[in-house]
Amino acid sequence: MKDILRKQKILVVDDEKDLSALVSLHMKMAGFEVLTANNGEKALDLSREEKPDLIILDLMLPKIDGWQVCEQLRQNAATKDIPVIMLTARTQIEDKLKGFEAGADDYVTKPFSPRELVARVKRVLARAEAEPSLPKRLIKGKTEINLDDFKVRVSGKEVGLTEKESAILKALVARKGELLTHEQILDSVWGEDIVEYGNIDVHIRHLREKMEADPDNPEIIKTIKGEGYRLEI
Repeated sequence: MKDILRKQKILVVDDEKDLSALVSLHMKMAGFEVLTANNGEKALDLSREEKPDLIILDLMLPKIDGWQVCEQLRQNAATKDIPVIMLTARTQIEDKLKGFEAGADDYVTKPFSPRELVARVKRVLARAEAEPSLPKRLIKGKTEINLDDFKVRVSGKEVGLTEKESAILKALVARKGELLTHEQILDSVWGEDIVEYGNIDVHIRHLREKMEADPDNPEIIKTIKGEGYRLEI
């Protein structure tokens, strides 16, 4: 159990001085102790030496980028369990997926609300404390998505997904809680192949049949009429 008198320690990694100062200020106002690093190498050194409770990691860094930093953190026994929130101006689904695959726990895009970032930090810390030894998961009802391997389990039993279903699910996870348009799904899953929206709907229907308690009244993959879908889990 953590010492309740000890302030939780946040490492802010960003080479933009003004942004680093802004994030640090709001973290301190929220009651956290703050460390800062302006490049990937220093971030890795501080992570090993100081053992922060959470790292806010900018993606575009000199020398070693945020993806590489996150991967190296996960490969080191001393730092592999430190939660990481990636902070970046990139909005492409592929970039978010790459971040999750590197081991990020959450992903915040610029511009952002400092209050939202503080809320995300608190939520990730609470999740890490509640389940320190468990893999990262999204759970709703009896459905569970493991973010380490994107495998789906319902009532504890693994559900087999096709390649396209898995790719669509990854795209939905990358934009969890946000609208994922038909165009974004096509771009992420099919690339330059010509595919009609109806094909997406068929795959979504199959995903719902495998994941939802009631596929006709979905609670996890919501339809945004005329626009696309949103993952609510």
